Amino acid sequence: MIGRKDHQPNFFDSEVFSRMIPQDHPLMLIAKNVDFSFVEQEVAQHYHPEIGRPSFPPEVLFRVLFLEVWANLSDVQVCRELRYNVLYRHFCGIGWDDPVPDDTTLVVFRRRLGEGTFRRLFARVVEQAKGKGLLRGKWAVVDGTKVVAHVAVKNNLALAREGRKKLLRALAKHDNKLAEELEPLGEPEPDGNYAGHEQLLAAEVLKGQELISKLEDRKEEDVAELRELYRQVVEFEGVASFSDPDARWGFKKKDEPFLGYKAHVVCDETGIATAVTVTPGNEAELPQLMSLKDQLKDEGISPLYLAADKGYDDAATRRALAAEGIRAYIPSRQDLGRLEKMGFSYDRQKGTLTCPAGKCAIGCSPHCQGGFLYYFSERDCPRCPLKSLCLKGSAGSKRVYVKAEVFQHRARGIKRAMRVRRVIERVFGDVKTWHQMARARYRGLERVAIQVIMTLIVANAKKMAARLAAKGAVCPRAA
Repeated sequence: MIGRKDHQPNFFDSEVFSRMIPQDHPLMLIAKNVDFSFVEQEVAQHYHPEIGRPSFPPEVLFRVLFLEVWANLSDVQVCRELRYNVLYRHFCGIGWDDPVPDDTTLVVFRRRLGEGTFRRLFARVVEQAKGKGLLRGKWAVVDGTKVVAHVAVKNNLALAREGRKKLLRALAKHDNKLAEELEPLGEPEPDGNYAGHEQLLAAEVLKGQELISKLEDRKEEDVAELRELYRQVVEFEGVASFSDPDARWGFKKKDEPFLGYKAHVVCDETGIATAVTVTPGNEAELPQLMSLKDQLKDEGISPLYLAADKGYDDAATRRALAAEGIRAYIPSRQDLGRLEKMGFSYDRQKGTLTCPAGKCAIGCSPHCQGGFLYYFSERDCPRCPLKSLCLKGSAGSKRVYVKAEVFQHRARGIKRAMRVRRVIERVFGDVKTWHQMARARYRGLERVAIQVIMTLIVANAKKMAARLAAKGAVCPRAA
């Protein structure tokens, strides 16, 4: 049964808290200017209206989770701090004589709400920012950032060996005799018996597949689940950790792989996050763009412009955004400025390409990445006085890749849009520097998504409180 928060002020608490707590502290500004009373309404569906003992008030538990992210504390640490930290108790609405929730209560509360409810809480904060006039909403600035998994990184060889041991330990709980018979399959192959790493890995994988085949008939839930997970490891289906099977290898830069997740975020030009989704690290940014746009639509936000980096360069996406009245400012993967500096000009109407010497390309062929590869005459290029600028090595003629749709959807003002886009880099810098979002606090896609959503709620609340405090405004309930 849901517990209700007593909003009747206690004289003793009011006197103690007012004398000991600085009113200009950032947490006090958030408490005064951001209203979290919507929490009880949003989470009521997770509690029975009449049966059971009254829980801790949901708003109190939400504020404790908020405090965790704000101060970079674990469940255990925040509960310990609440026992003696007067500022934290006051922010969370815990009186001098009130009990403090333990870490297990926080774990159960987080699990009970799930990602869906935390998304609704995030949307309510965005709605409040919009209602207070803090959200401009003309721009949608989108980007993705990596969240490194909270696991030890292991290579495929170590995973192949570790999985067999885990399977045998799980089997021993149900059939110790069979586990002892299969014990030789759990032993690692001697490294010295193989010429190189690839041969050793192949032998370990073969041993793992043999163990899987011998356990095909086992019906125990834990054994079957671990067997399927190990099968994905030895068949190289992307699983890179037994403790966090949802984490995947991905790239944010070409030469910097990471194991974990990606947070895809949209903010407006003021830096208030308005939409978010979290995916495994191997998923690209572009496929998430339209779902993020749909989130904005659900929240009643209709941006006029969208700014993103060249990772979102896609003709179909540009057309889809244009159809909804959104002007996309997305740099092309093809360096148009470099092409123009070299003196090449493309006629969008005729579909022709002209070189600096005034010669037209004699033909073109479709390119595997879209667009066309234009080629010039082998008679003209060797005789051209500008060949030293165009041709490299022993090339007999110039070939130029052109993506025609880039010219068709090329928006003016791209430089200004890229300056606007920097706001999301500042958002990522804030949440990673001050709230440790660079690394996952938990394991599993849903739990990491909850972490990211809560972190953005904290970042939004900080911005809202600072701007409202500067205006001298106070939320109605705080007043």
